[in-house]
Amino acid sequence: MNTSPRTMHIVLNGVTEDSRVLKCAWSLANAGWDVLVCGARPGHNDDQLKIGYAIINRVYLKIVIKQSSFAFILRALRYYKRKFQAKVLPAVPPVIPNLIRARTTLKPIALEFKPDVIHAHDYTALPIAGALVEYLATQGHTAKLIYDAHEYVPGVSHLTAPLKKVYIREEKRYSKMAATVLSVSEGMSDLLVPHLELTKRPELVANDPLFEGQQPCKRDMRNDCNVLATTPLLVYSGAVAPQRGLATVLEALKQLPGVHLALIANPKNQTVLDLQSQYSQLRDRFHVLPYVPNSELVSYLSTGDIGLIPIHHKLNHEISLITKFGEYMQARLPIVVSDVRTMAAEVKRLGNGEVFIAENVDDCAAAVKKVLANKTTYQSVYTEKVLLERSWELQAENLIKIYNRIADAKPTARTHLPFTVITEPAPQ
Repeated sequence: MNTSPRTMHIVLNGVTEDSRVLKCAWSLANAGWDVLVCGARPGHNDDQLKIGYAIINRVYLKIVIKQSSFAFILRALRYYKRKFQAKVLPAVPPVIPNLIRARTTLKPIALEFKPDVIHAHDYTALPIAGALVEYLATQGHTAKLIYDAHEYVPGVSHLTAPLKKVYIREEKRYSKMAATVLSVSEGMSDLLVPHLELTKRPELVANDPLFEGQQPCKRDMRNDCNVLATTPLLVYSGAVAPQRGLATVLEALKQLPGVHLALIANPKNQTVLDLQSQYSQLRDRFHVLPYVPNSELVSYLSTGDIGLIPIHHKLNHEISLITKFGEYMQARLPIVVSDVRTMAAEVKRLGNGEVFIAENVDDCAAAVKKVLANKTTYQSVYTEKVLLERSWELQAENLIKIYNRIADAKPTARTHLPFTVITEPAPQ
């Protein structure tokens, strides 16, 4: 009889590009937990994946729209619908998107799986996870709730004011019910305590990259860009949107002859397409590359010269030490970052890069030139000790302790499987 403790993770995305969800599932499963991740299906049919021993079921949690002209129109219609409702029907609180659909889909899955812990990834999953905990209680099963706060909701700019108010109401309600609240940074924790009216500080599990779990990449970034080893190569990896600051870098590239930029992102992202069109004169030096598996990303990045974080001043940007910061470090890349509070302070503390004024093209170009002129000095700070401190393995130790404490569990660790996502046949 299987007596391993069980955890059900809920996230409203396709999972495979969410490194935090994958790393949590992988580490907990290796540590002896039975892990079921429920994410949103990317198409019309449910599917099943695995990461190590953890199962990933992608089911009907939300309507997933691909980024195309049709998708753009639908998003625009939804945006203006929310604006209309906020203006014309201010007394009617908006409904949380996908809430009823997700709860209906997940209730039978939760009842069959009977998790000891339900882990809500981000504020969008919390009302769903909290409702499942309440539902299971009516069925005679007790599950503990973990709220993993990926973002500070008052600082989320794309939410309308009425919808933000509803999310915050649900966030406060269910965080009080949670066995613990997880935070991704100390800056985030500083804000969450008063915001959620917490009686104890959130427990820190930073979203640091794999250290020992890294795998060599089957691709080579310089080959993909068709540039020589001696060609200066800047790199930006991850989500792309106007507030991520890529336009500042591309403008700066005009002042940096011979320097190339590799952008590792979704090639069909609308902002990526817009940047390619707007900066077509730089097409020989601006290379858009598709994502690589997360376990291979550090290896892939390592042939670059500088890791870029040119983000604008936004509240959530100020308080975060984002994932790519640690990934650049593990790849031993010097970092050029805008003067957002937390990351700028960390670069200055470590001496692993330079800081420039956000959205200032001249200052960005100057920072890049300074690093390229003395790259090895910035890289010299990346000792084994420094890199281990910025590793997921260290964070996972804390995550597992939190889980075992909450569930009063003593699981038997399994032989570690590699950090690889495997496609499984869809469940019948």
